Amino acid sequence: MPGLPELRLDLASCMAQDTEVEKVRHPAGIAVTALWAALAVAAPVVIAERQARGSGAPPAGRNTVVMAQITFRPSTLVVDKGSHVLFVNKDVAPHTVTAASLGIDSGVINPGKGFRLVVNQAVDYVCTIHPSMKAKLLLRA
Repeated sequence: MPGLPELRLDLASCMAQDTEVEKVRHPAGIAVTALWAALAVAAPVVIAERQARGSGAPPAGRNTVVMAQITFRPSTLVVDKGSHVLFVNKDVAPHTVTAASLGIDSGVINPGKGFRLVVNQAVDYVCTIHPSMKAKLLLRA
């Protein structure tokens, strides 16, 4: 075509040159990723193992209440007046033993810990962290 400059393209010169990008992996980033992966696998295993250990009934013949799987076991315990009752937390969560009207407050009982109470009257108690956890101690007649 008259009056227009001739356009010639050199395909090789138009192609983008490949440039290498060096990917740097930081050891700290790899370690953090590995740690999170390990925790994601280990946490459910630890929880299941602790719940399996804490799911049994308290030993026979003892004045023991076990806290496990967000319940008090047994939910009703009959004891003699003046008896010592041991509350043992075999759960994965902290609990309390509270009877506010009688001034009984164990404070927070962490997993693996316990609380001892001398029983001189019937007691209805609750876990203030998990209010659905309710139980009672009755005096033997």
